[in-house]
Amino acid sequence: MMNTLDSFAALFDPRGRMSRRSYHRRLIGMLLLFFVSGSVAILAASLDARFTGLAIVGVTAAGTAAVLVVATIRRLHDRGRTGWWMLPDVITTLAGFAPLETLADVYPWPVIAATLAMTGFNLWFFVETICRRGTPGPNRYGPEPER
Repeated sequence: MMNTLDSFAALFDPRGRMSRRSYHRRLIGMLLLFFVSGSVAILAASLDARFTGLAIVGVTAAGTAAVLVVATIRRLHDRGRTGWWMLPDVITTLAGFAPLETLADVYPWPVIAATLAMTGFNLWFFVETICRRGTPGPNRYGPEPER
């Protein structure tokens, strides 16, 4: 029982490093969990239980987001970077929800420049966390994780 609780608590511990393979597995697992919960929520909504469906999606989204934030911080640690590198990614992702079509009518060039900058940063962040190997050997965040 204690191992299960320790494993669950480890999902929310940002200390240490996470290998690329472990990160891929965690990412795929969380995405699958979210898609399954979305399917269950759609089923619940079709049975006139919309609030239940929204609650399922909301709780799952919050949980998977928290787990993925921690995993991404640990992945950045494996690359030798601080978890604060995730902050610009969060900001650019949230900025993507801005009403760009309305802003583009008034400020077309700044919107184009901001969109290109956000896309460039998100592409770099994707390559940094998903594609590149961690730093070899121990770094300031801990020993090299098992591959």
